[in-house]
Amino acid sequence: MLITTNILATNRTITNWKVKEAVLPTTTGELGILPNHSRLLTALDIGVLRIKAENNWVPIVVLDGIAEIKDNNLKIIVRQVEELSDIKIDIDQAKKELDETIENLAKSNKQNEKLLNTINLKRSLARFQALSFAQSNSN
Repeated sequence: MLITTNILATNRTITNWKVKEAVLPTTTGELGILPNHSRLLTALDIGVLRIKAENNWVPIVVLDGIAEIKDNNLKIIVRQVEELSDIKIDIDQAKKELDETIENLAKSNKQNEKLLNTINLKRSLARFQALSFAQSNSN
């Protein structure tokens, strides 16, 4: 049995993707979804959505939203989605970007700067994790 997955974002829509398993980046931690999962609605955080399609895991960066699982249908609605092909940097550049974002957050003085830099940190970390995950699965 497979899970029909639909991802809706402002920049892309992925529909009717048949997957074996999914791991969602929720606001309270990672949540695994298998076929016949009980009905659930959850908030998503900025992070890496991992989808097992056929026998391969696919990492996708999502920027917060919601997910609903019901009757083997997984609906994911997020602000933005980035597949590996969208990330135009390699893992070393992603690590450098992550380090720079951490420095920017540490230097933030104003509340709005801290908030923006925290969001940027989550996004940089998700990109680095997605690239690391893809690299470890290709070896």
